[in-house]
Parts: sequence; structure tokens; C-alpha cells
Amino acid sequence: MLLAVSLAYVCAWNQPMITEQPTGALRTALVDSGAYVIILAVCCVAIALRRLAPTAAVVAVGVALAAHVLIFDGLSILAIVACLVAVETCTSRVPRPHAWPLVALGYLGGAAGALRADKVVDPPTPGAELIVLAVSWAFITVAVLTGLLRRRARERIEQALERAEVLAAQQEAERRLAVVAERQRIARDVHDLLGHSLSVIGMQAEGARAVLATNPAAAAEALAVIGRTSRRSVSEVHSLVDMLRADVGESPLARPSPQSDGSAAPVGSSPGLDDVPQLVTGARRAGLPLTLDLRCDAEPPAPVGEAAYRCVQEALTNVMRHAAFAPTKVRVRGEDGGVDIVVENAEPISAGGGNAGVLDDDTRRGAGLQTMRERVVALNGRLWAGERSEGGWRVHVTLPAPPHLTQAQPGQAA
Repeated sequence: MLLAVSLAYVCAWNQPMITEQPTGALRTALVDSGAYVIILAVCCVAIALRRLAPTAAVVAVGVALAAHVLIFDGLSILAIVACLVAVETCTSRVPRPHAWPLVALGYLGGAAGALRADKVVDPPTPGAELIVLAVSWAFITVAVLTGLLRRRARERIEQALERAEVLAAQQEAERRLAVVAERQRIARDVHDLLGHSLSVIGMQAEGARAVLATNPAAAAEALAVIGRTSRRSVSEVHSLVDMLRADVGESPLARPSPQSDGSAAPVGSSPGLDDVPQLVTGARRAGLPLTLDLRCDAEPPAPVGEAAYRCVQEALTNVMRHAAFAPTKVRVRGEDGGVDIVVENAEPISAGGGNAGVLDDDTRRGAGLQTMRERVVALNGRLWAGERSEGGWRVHVTLPAPPHLTQAQPGQAA
């Protein structure tokens, strides 16, 4: 806009040079009627709007300058400046399919104007037309190169802004994925930590109710187990909250010491295959007839050991929920190549004649298996779960363990 206003002000006081009287009635009438003012207005408006509509602006300037060449036989500041600005706009802002034809027309128009204004060379010399033509094309070439440089700089800025937007979108997507992953991790921890304890409490409560009238001592023992399990569950919740606070940078509070009454590993530590016997002991105390066959020739890496422990824990939790008091077998093999786990149970039986063996009659199913599958898949393992042909349920998990991460450990069996 500033360029257009300045050009209008300067050119209003600098009319085109007229070296000869206009010939023809039409040219005389156009000169006398103020055609220059119209050409000046068209050029200034087009220059002012060249950023909004570059192609239309260049075409308008070209038409106005063509009229200028036909009407006037001398140069003017308006013709020179408008031609250079139009050519520069072609290479800097006009879309590529249309830019180069317009540039070619600019060169032709510059040549026509230069040949019409060869009389500026005084005194006339041989080859004056070529001199004027070469000078005009040199200025046009400078304008073309200037436009190309401006287009290149603008494209670099636009590409940088585009990359910044893509990077910001990618960071936002990664942040959302991290939030989702953190929520899933918390959900798995809550499910694994509390699901097993609540299942033990449920089995003990059912057993206590069944033998309350006939065997008060056994009922009292069951209630004592419920009390201990409840207190441990509260400690586990507190430890989980401390762990979450530690994840966000707060200092963790004092955590409870590891429990020695079996069934679950303490929160905050990484349970492994060594903790499986305690887990089985806790399930047995809850009334689940359970046998364990654990052989570990090589201690797997900590993530594999923890995943194996959680899989056994979740499988036993499902047995206590859906097939309480059903005979259950747990077989764990820890070798150099990985860990193989099989947990299978027979058909559920009643406890004291008052329960069909199904403690969890909630319609929400599949969360435990889904949690187990997520842990297994995260370690490139495999999970099979389904009914046995002879009745009952079977869970089979294989977890690979890279040999170079495995530490030798003496085998054991229970």
C-alpha cells in the first residue's frame, strides 16, 4: 500500500515525456481526456492489491502499460516502476503455472516500450534501440531474480511453520498416548493389587458363612484371615498412592514392610518367580485346593519375572472368583529361553453345600484376562485361555526371556 501511494504521488507530478505531437484523432483525444490519470489509477490500485490477488494485479498492470505504450511515445516513471513491480510479483507471488508466461509477456512489453522510447538517446546513435532494449531487459531480469529470492525465503518460512505445526501435533498425540498408557498402567496395578486380596476375602467369607453353625473355630480362623487380608489391602492402597506420588516428583511416604503371611508381594517392589510360593500359600489359606510345580533353572529378567508373577496371581484370582474351591494346578517352568506358565482348575465344587463355587456373579467380564494379555503382549509373549475338554479352565502363558539377560539360578520345586 505504501508503495502504491508513493508511486501515485510521484507519478502525478511526472507526466510521460511526449517527444512528438500525437498523431491520429483517437490518440489526441485520449491524451487530452486524461488517459494517463486512468492508467496511473489502475496501476496504483493493482500494486496495492498484488498480495491479495497477484495474478489479477499483474494482468491489470500489463493491460494499463500496454495502453501506455500505445498512447504515449515516451518513458515515464509510472511505466518503469509498474513494469518492474509486476515482473517481481510474477516470480514471487503468482502461482508457478501462470508465472513464467506472464514474465515472458513482461519481457515483450519491456522491449516494446524500450523501442518506443529509443528517442531518449540524445544525440541519436547507431544501435541505440539495442542499448535501450538491453538496459530494460537487465532491469527486468533483476526484478525476476528479486522475486525468486523472495518466493524462496517465503517458502522456507512457510515450511518452517508447517514443520512446527506438525511437531506440535505430534507432541500433543504423544502426550495423549502417554496419558492413556499411564492410565492403563494404574488400572493394571489397581486390578492386580486389590483383585487378588478381595477374592481371598470373598472366599474366606463364603467359607466362614458355610461353617459358622457347625464349626465356629474354623469360622473364627476364616474371619481372622479376612482381617489380615483387609489390613494388607489397605497398606497396598497406601503404597500404590505413594508410588503414584513418587511418579509425579513428590517424595514417597514410608512404605509398609513386606508382609510375610503370603498371597501377595509388597507394593513398590518387583515380584518375581521367587514370590510365587508365597502367593500360592495365601491362596491355599483362603481355601483353594492348590498344587504348585515350580522349576526355575535360570532367573528371568526382572520384567519377565514380574509379568510371570502377575499372570499367576491373576489366574488364581479368576479361579477364586469363578471356580472357588475347585482343585487347581499351577505349573511354572523358568528356563534360559523364557518362562512357561500353566494354571488349570477342575469344575467348581460347592463349599459346605451352600455355594456353587462362583463368587463373582458380576456381568463385567474379561478385565482380568485383558490385563494379563496386555502384560504378556508387552513382552512379546503369548497367552491362551479357555475351557478344558475334561471341564474347568486353563490358562497357558509363554514369556520369552533373552538369554543374555538371564541370570543363572538354582532350580527349585514345590
